[in-house]
Amino acid sequence: MQASRPTPTLYRVFQRRCQPGLCCAVREATLVPLFVRPGTWDFGADVREGESLPFGFQPAPAREAIAAFGYYLFHNPCETLEPKHSRRWA
Repeated sequence: MQASRPTPTLYRVFQRRCQPGLCCAVREATLVPLFVRPGTWDFGADVREGESLPFGFQPAPAREAIAAFGYYLFHNPCETLEPKHSRRWA
């Protein structure tokens, strides 16, 4: 019998509208924090473990922060979450 692989975690990443480099990531099944409000934050991208991820997104600190606080803040120096400005998941 083959062991099934766990489904990679999907993160929803939001960008602060007036500071596009500031990002907030939450797991797909987690509620979005109250400070992430429409008009001040925009949805940026979905990020799945094992695929490309935005610069500044660190997998281990993301897991720790989300376990402790329910969200992960990071800075993306490209100020965009377009795939061409991403790197492979390490």
